Amino acid sequence: MSYKTSFGFASVAAIVMGLLVNHIVHQPLEVPGIEEIYWGKGERPSSENKTVRTFVINVSDDVLADLQHRLERTRFPDNFHGVHFEYGFGLDYMKELVSYWRDGYNWKQQQALLNSFDHYKTTIDGLEIHFVHVKPRLKPGQKAKPILLAHGWPGSFFEFYKVIPFLTDPLKHNGTEDDVFEAIVPSIPGFGFSQPASKPGLEDSATAVLYLKLMERLGFDSYYVQGGDHGSVIVSVMAMLNPRVVRGIHLNLFTGNTETAFLTKLLVGSVFPSLVGLSTEDYNKVYPLWDRFLWILSETGYLHMQATRPHTIGHGLVDSPVGMAAHILEKYSTWTNPTFAHLPDGGLGKHFTKDELLTTVMIYWVSGTVVSSIRLYRETISARKF
Repeated sequence: MSYKTSFGFASVAAIVMGLLVNHIVHQPLEVPGIEEIYWGKGERPSSENKTVRTFVINVSDDVLADLQHRLERTRFPDNFHGVHFEYGFGLDYMKELVSYWRDGYNWKQQQALLNSFDHYKTTIDGLEIHFVHVKPRLKPGQKAKPILLAHGWPGSFFEFYKVIPFLTDPLKHNGTEDDVFEAIVPSIPGFGFSQPASKPGLEDSATAVLYLKLMERLGFDSYYVQGGDHGSVIVSVMAMLNPRVVRGIHLNLFTGNTETAFLTKLLVGSVFPSLVGLSTEDYNKVYPLWDRFLWILSETGYLHMQATRPHTIGHGLVDSPVGMAAHILEKYSTWTNPTFAHLPDGGLGKHFTKDELLTTVMIYWVSGTVVSSIRLYRETISARKF
């Protein structure tokens, strides 16, 4: 068979495959139902306390004294010369950060900042769900658009503190009266001040059910949602489960599709991008696949551990504030910009203050929820409903 004939057969095969893949990929997806589960201890009671209670963050002096003792007795690893964050969190910057944490960081001041917005708790399906609720000041007859903001790991409700004023008081930030929002920022169960589940199975889609119930309890029958990381999955599922109430959705993380049809589309697109709807710009973002694969290998070791044996690493994280800080804050370096791994401070000082970084860590430390937070990976990847 001649080269031209072989190429012709290959071209026809690719065209047929591309058309088939397009047909498969664009078939409507069936949304699976999600079982109603009681996540508290024991059996579901005959009635549940549905009150919404005010909550104030107030960490005891004993917890802070214990933290100070642990920081003073930190045992650092050996010095490995010639690297910064390429092998993980850099030793020199960790020593600098711990010194500030021990001698300069003021938790009481940061706690007051956290309490500058109104916090609440309410019990849903056996769990105390914590959330921040910020209502704008409205003129008579003016209405605000409700929006639920969903965080992921290693974040918390705190990651939205800078954007909340833009949403609730747009006139002070070059917006208009039509841009005013009412912000609801829940903590994922097992994160921060939301109670962890007492049994296996509470993953992203189950959290979406809890968030839908939260918004219903607060009296919202129409609202917007925004999410990143786990939050992007949670709000996506909210929109799928109840599109009547979710008016709009914004994601700052798009979760990849690993179905066979999508993977086939990727392979066909590497040779004939137009057949699967890829523009030149899209093609340059996706390919070469080998580069993307190498990036995934270098940046997702944490995910494999947390999705398989979260309790193994959890013993170390919950016992060592410095170990927990390294595990969490390393993500703020390379996830902000992969090239920051080559900087002495991992580039953390370019976008974050030490107070902001340590307050993020402190929310996990003072609540004792770092293990339950990383367990979410195990639950979600095991379930794979969506």
